[in-house]
Amino acid sequence: MTDDQIGDQLRDRGLEEEYIRELLASLGFNPADGFTHDSIDALDNATMDQRRKAALRTLELAAE
Repeated sequence: MTDDQIGDQLRDRGLEEEYIRELLASLGFNPADGFTHDSIDALDNATMDQRRKAALRTLELAAE
């Protein structure tokens, strides 16, 4: 599955917020703490591999 296809699935299923929470958690932040300067910086600097893994994990969790 391409990155574009993954993004389309996230959008089509309304999982954008869940994806951000999953990405935050994978970067070592607690999503319940909300956005901080450090967490926003980490999101901005997340690698494509980190983003892809979080997106796939989000889709996997939504399918359960």
